[in-house]
Amino acid sequence: MDAGEHPYVTDRADSTEYEPMLIDGVQVGEARWLRAEGSHGNAHEACLWRTDAPASYEYLFTGDESFHVLEGSVSIELMDTGERVLLRAGDVASFNGGTRSVWTFTEPFKKFTVISA
Repeated sequence: MDAGEHPYVTDRADSTEYEPMLIDGVQVGEARWLRAEGSHGNAHEACLWRTDAPASYEYLFTGDESFHVLEGSVSIELMDTGERVLLRAGDVASFNGGTRSVWTFTEPFKKFTVISA
């Protein structure tokens, strides 16, 4: 979605129009972008993100990231501490930028996420 002429953007959590999300040329799920940057060119991204299962992805939080799990569950292993964070539908979480992780999915998963740097 694009703010274009309006000072706001809207979409629906049940949207079906997603595009592949690529990190270093490798597909890691799919995204439905609400915003790809902030209103003044600042680092601010917001999207719906989903993946099928089973799946596992290494993920570096490039900015501070907060999200709401809409469907499914995930096990997130924090590579620097060995901690494991388990999240399921209804949970909210926030991770600091620079955190290295491995996400493991055993069922389809969807989240709404906001990333800022």
